Amino acid sequence: MSYKVLSKREAQIIAAMAGGVIPRGGKSFDLGAADLEDKWLFRTDHMLSRMPILTRLSLKMIIHVLNYAWPLLYMKEFKPLTDMDEQERTELFHIIEQATFPGPLTILVVKMLVFPAFYGLPEVKHAIDYQEKFPNSPDYVGPKD
Repeated sequence: MSYKVLSKREAQIIAAMAGGVIPRGGKSFDLGAADLEDKWLFRTDHMLSRMPILTRLSLKMIIHVLNYAWPLLYMKEFKPLTDMDEQERTELFHIIEQATFPGPLTILVVKMLVFPAFYGLPEVKHAIDYQEKFPNSPDYVGPKD
């Protein structure tokens, strides 16, 4: 897979973070971020490619830092997020959400990078029975490069 602005490592980090925020077999629906990773990661990459360069570089730097900082700060393990399994990452995100400032705020970075891309997929919209108030025109083919 070739991305516009994400390196292979950055895509792995974002995918690992997404697995912690949207795990498989959740209470609301069975789909997890890992199930549709090949689709939503390209959408995240496209979103990043449209951001100003300073914002893009800042977000990319932040995900590298959080990959190591979260497990070290909240689980006292020097193990990157990308080396954890989905269950460990989900537990870590629950710990972070219950922590004091700035823990929950850092999760917003992940949600900003993952949620629009993941929940915008037709498969996910169907799984959660989402009905668009203003659907796209049948002639719409997606973002143009």
